[in-house]
Amino acid sequence: MRKTIVGIMLVMAIASYGYSQTNFYTNVTNLWYQGYKSNVLAIANARLAANSNDIAGLILKAEYHLAFCEDAQLSNAYLRVIQRADTITSANFAKCWHEEGGRQDYFDMLEHIAENPLTPQQIQQESLKGLITGKPLPDEYLIEALQKDGHFD
Repeated sequence: MRKTIVGIMLVMAIASYGYSQTNFYTNVTNLWYQGYKSNVLAIANARLAANSNDIAGLILKAEYHLAFCEDAQLSNAYLRVIQRADTITSANFAKCWHEEGGRQDYFDMLEHIAENPLTPQQIQQESLKGLITGKPLPDEYLIEALQKDGHFD
């Protein structure tokens, strides 16, 4: 019981640290690369608890669902990102989203999921890849663009 409480407190501390940190991009990309993807999800959930439309939280949560092949949640997460990201007009993010293919990447993934549903066995096998360390956060350029736009200040 004590270990569980300490674990929960650690996750909450990391999440609140990541939420208020001025170098959010470096924090979440390093956590992801080192394999602490559940900590990145905790940060996303903390941001979304404070603001259900927080674009950084939505992107990070979608990335987590993708990494662990959580197809049931992935479609909704991607649609939420698209819906929210389409409303953001800050210079760096809008450029990445519209001109550098962020938006199209999300639509392509949704189409791929619809056309290539995985069996439960494939999901189980593919989800293990989410545990691999040393992999960059796939859409880190969107988080970096948000930081350049002052989203985390």
